[in-house]
Amino acid sequence: MTSTAEPGIWQHVDTGDFTGWPGLPADADYAEFDARFPRLVDGEARGMLGSSFELAYYTVHVAQRYPQHLKAWRQDTRLVLVEATLPNLATSPADLTAALGEPATRLNYHWDVLTVPEGAHVYPDRGITVCIGPEGQVLRLSLFTPCELDSYLRTRHHESRLIEQEW
Repeated sequence: MTSTAEPGIWQHVDTGDFTGWPGLPADADYAEFDARFPRLVDGEARGMLGSSFELAYYTVHVAQRYPQHLKAWRQDTRLVLVEATLPNLATSPADLTAALGEPATRLNYHWDVLTVPEGAHVYPDRGITVCIGPEGQVLRLSLFTPCELDSYLRTRHHESRLIEQEW
């Protein structure tokens, strides 16, 4: 599969500047991403995306601005989601969200056992979700193909969380 990604699509990832992020192209090729960003380990895992629990496989990749690496989700050969935890962005969280505009929705975000009310700023038409922590930092960045909010929630929204239980 050959991606028709804009020539500089991966420059956004390289530079950490997502103010002009156009979204992942619908035909984003996982092999292209895999060739550009080396894997941390040669292995993959599987998980479920969205409320419809769509099966996807993910690998972990190394990139300069991402000390906790990039998680690349694929379905068949198509790259469908890229996640970055605690990214080192080129712009402040306030500047990034100002450039993106008003989000379509704000969802509660779970950071381990901490719930951040309305911390996930979802821009489905831009193909990006920015999760803002209680101190104003970006906890997670999710990149995907632009879509309608319902489609994002059904097929791309990913959240893992820890739940504390008393013993």
